[in-house]
Amino acid sequence: MPVAKSYQGLEILCEPYTLDKGRQYVKVRTKSGASKQVRWYTDKEYAKLYPAETRSTEPPTQVIRPLKEVLGFKEGYITIFKGDTYNYLEWFRRSTARFARYWGWYFISDEPMPAEYPYELEPIQLRWEDVSNADGTALKGEDEVKRIVDSLIYDPGDGEFVGEIGERLELYAYLYAVYVLDSNYGTSWLHCFRDDLGNEYTWTTSSKRLEDDKEYHFKGTIKEHKVYRNRKQNVLTRCTIL
Repeated sequence: MPVAKSYQGLEILCEPYTLDKGRQYVKVRTKSGASKQVRWYTDKEYAKLYPAETRSTEPPTQVIRPLKEVLGFKEGYITIFKGDTYNYLEWFRRSTARFARYWGWYFISDEPMPAEYPYELEPIQLRWEDVSNADGTALKGEDEVKRIVDSLIYDPGDGEFVGEIGERLELYAYLYAVYVLDSNYGTSWLHCFRDDLGNEYTWTTSSKRLEDDKEYHFKGTIKEHKVYRNRKQNVLTRCTIL
């Protein structure tokens, strides 16, 4: 899936990303040295734009760079943000920011950041040495990168892991949120509890939706201990309200 002819041969600065109406884009380095966002066409779109008889059979020459530079860590870091970036989606789109599924919206290190940014967001440096493998040629596993990023952009919770995997517990906890989960298998509900010590519990079920903003006395089995957005969570199964 190439770029338009006028941009072929230029240095591609990032992986393709999707914006409006499913269209894909990349950023290229223009001859003046500036970064520019351009369309990244599917084969079908490109064939329509340039009929076969007018296209060269020679593939365009692209510059291959280390992943560190492709992702924008040229100076050893990128700038990510702590806070609700979704509320400022249009601001990020108008800026020179990039987006990656690993850490969301960010600014690369070898281009100046905007002098002003939304006051509710806190810029934080994410270092290449923290998210890359031992020889610095690739990223660590996605789960590990996510854990590192979450530790930077989310405040740690007060809770701890409770019990052992498979242990049946009797609990008193406050239900502070319920989230609807829709899938091809139907609707289920993610229940989020917190006890008096600040320990957090989650229970997902398709059989019932509990009323939130209430305290419950119940039994549940520890299915998993996990960390979500820098908070320890005790995942429950087979819960029974007492």
